[in-house]
Amino acid sequence: MPIHVAPVPSPITPKPNTQNKQGKPNIHTPQAHPIIKVEPTPAKISPKVEPQKKPSTPIATPKRPQPAPSPVTHATPQVMIPGPSPVVQARIQTQTPKKQLQPQHIEKKRQSSQPNVEKHGKPIPTKSTKPPVDYQVLLLSLADEYLNAAHTRGTMTSLTAREPDVEEYYKLVATGLGCLEAVLKNWRLQPRKEALVRLRYARTLFEETDNDIEAETALSKGIDLCERNRMLDLKYSMQHLLARMLHKSNPKASLKAVDGMIQDVEAYRHAAWEYAFRFLRVSLSLSSPSHQDSVQALQHLHKITAMASRNGDKAVSAMAAVIESLAHLQQATNSDSIEQAQRAVAAARSHQLNDELRHIPQLTTLIQMVDICCSLLEYDVNQSGQKLKVMQALMDETLSDSNWRPDGSFSVPLNGKSAGPSSIDTGDILQVHNGTLLLSFNWLPQHDLYALCYFLSSITLSAKNSYDGRKAEKYLEEGLRMVQGNFKAPQEISESMANANRRVQWRQSLYCNLLLQRVFLACARTDWDLASQTLNDLRQVFQELGSNLPDTIECLMEYAAGTIAQATGDLKAALNIFQSPILSLDPVTSKTGRNDPCRDTRILAGLNTVLILRDPSHPSHSLLSAVLATLEPFCQSSPNKYIQAAYYLVCATVHSESTIQTKQYLQQALQSATAISNSQITCMTLTFMSWKYFRGVVGEQAEKSARAGRAMAKRANDRMWASVTDDMLAETLERQGKGEEAQSVREEGQRLVSGLPPRLRRSA
Repeated sequence: MPIHVAPVPSPITPKPNTQNKQGKPNIHTPQAHPIIKVEPTPAKISPKVEPQKKPSTPIATPKRPQPAPSPVTHATPQVMIPGPSPVVQARIQTQTPKKQLQPQHIEKKRQSSQPNVEKHGKPIPTKSTKPPVDYQVLLLSLADEYLNAAHTRGTMTSLTAREPDVEEYYKLVATGLGCLEAVLKNWRLQPRKEALVRLRYARTLFEETDNDIEAETALSKGIDLCERNRMLDLKYSMQHLLARMLHKSNPKASLKAVDGMIQDVEAYRHAAWEYAFRFLRVSLSLSSPSHQDSVQALQHLHKITAMASRNGDKAVSAMAAVIESLAHLQQATNSDSIEQAQRAVAAARSHQLNDELRHIPQLTTLIQMVDICCSLLEYDVNQSGQKLKVMQALMDETLSDSNWRPDGSFSVPLNGKSAGPSSIDTGDILQVHNGTLLLSFNWLPQHDLYALCYFLSSITLSAKNSYDGRKAEKYLEEGLRMVQGNFKAPQEISESMANANRRVQWRQSLYCNLLLQRVFLACARTDWDLASQTLNDLRQVFQELGSNLPDTIECLMEYAAGTIAQATGDLKAALNIFQSPILSLDPVTSKTGRNDPCRDTRILAGLNTVLILRDPSHPSHSLLSAVLATLEPFCQSSPNKYIQAAYYLVCATVHSESTIQTKQYLQQALQSATAISNSQITCMTLTFMSWKYFRGVVGEQAEKSARAGRAMAKRANDRMWASVTDDMLAETLERQGKGEEAQSVREEGQRLVSGLPPRLRRSA
């Protein structure tokens, strides 16, 4: 099956004018995590030998080649050799011989000149000089061939998920495993070769099957073998794999096992492996929702930083710092999390000019992306925009960098102090290149990373999308183009189907998030046709891939559907969606955790529910107090300033009986909206203030208030609120005696109304 090569990613700066899950028996597909993981790459276990013919079935126990039977001996007849002629004899006597041949030499020469003859003149069969077949080397080579053949089609098989392709893939894997198993059972190998074979065998079982017990058995035997023969490098590799394997079934036991390994390597001062096991501990801990595990992860990162500082490993220090920043952003529950994340980013940046980091484009890009995320969560639109330009320039600069690898892995160099007798190149976690010891990490291939950067660019510029030429949507379209290209012509990567499944699922998740971003950008500028069409596209994708997508996708998708229904006037459908189980807010949910998109989406659904129920004539108006009581603790303790601004605005519209309290809510909403540069909430707040306090009032202040609301509506590019503010300003101008201007404004408002959904239109 041909595998197509994806096109080279285009520069991150867009052009100005550019706009069946297959069931398989006994196979396990682990989930992918956004946390950077220390994962090994398969190591070669033997030199490749091209066999003359590949068997199509697993090779049974080989038989030793039998020696050929000895030929039957007979009496050799005498052959009479005539003497030389007299003329020849005379010539021999006249010549001086150079060397007198001994009689035995003459006899040997005569024998060599005689043809191989037998009785009756038949030739004697000569003994074959062809060496016997080394079945051990042959089987190891076949194992490499079969597994490599399977891995070359792993991406396409995962993407198409056709049953014949899946069956063929697992036949190749099973045959390769059979070859490895035959070698382990039928030959006594050299200790290091046996350890490598066992490691390859166990890793393949772990990645491709659910036979964890057999894989653990192979690793246990391999670890015992390594201990007997003092092969510390392979022993640590096996323990690393065993810990990850154990984490599937018993996470706590896995963490405890890793802690024990860290104590061992720390006692023996094997610094390189201490890095590896501590990074593994961090990765496993951050994959757990437990706050205690996240605290322990930060402790290990601090120990890595201290050790790297002593050993002079600048790249390791930067890696630990950027992971610490991610941990603060994702796991922290207090208001200092962003400040702590920024300190960690600053620590990583302090090493950015070091030569070690200049040749690692993955790490420098990651640092820049995390820095942008810190500014976004601080709601600093201008600063995040400036950092975005730096990231885009960096991505354009490293577009053709030779250090990008097809599988997304990258390596950080270690100082000589970190190397030791246990730091031999095992081909997976630790590698040696040009005499430098490298610690390997797995992340994203270049194509995927560029698509992610386009998504981040769109999010960063979302607040300005309505008045800067829709740059956010242009970046979004470029990201969608790249991801769709990955589905149609995926990049050729030799990897297991399990790894390919995780990569494909990640791309599918990114694709859905890109579509969601397009929906919300269209909603923000009231393009309901584009929003509805994109949402329908997203629903089709979700129906095909729902079981492989995170819950946040479905939660945001339903919220988008409710938002469109509410904005187009279908309040009944909107209320049904906002009150559906997936958008219902559970009172026991954590109220302060930052990284909980579903919780924040449910809060927004609750606020929209309040806006629908606040009408006294609504049949469910009696539920308003209960909904507000549920929302209040979440909104007041939320670290999200967007939610805070929306909550204060909703409270101002609901609690309108007290003028002082209403003014306080409006002031808080306006301050919050201005701080986060949210044009929509600012427009709604100013419009409500103008309607509440200056309706029917004649004076300069009333006109200023109406004009301010209209200006923000135009800036937000919101047609509905622009039509509302036009009407309010026209009424104010008429009272001021400015009839001509009032007529012009009213006509503009009527033109906008004609473009609204039918249920939102009103007569002049």
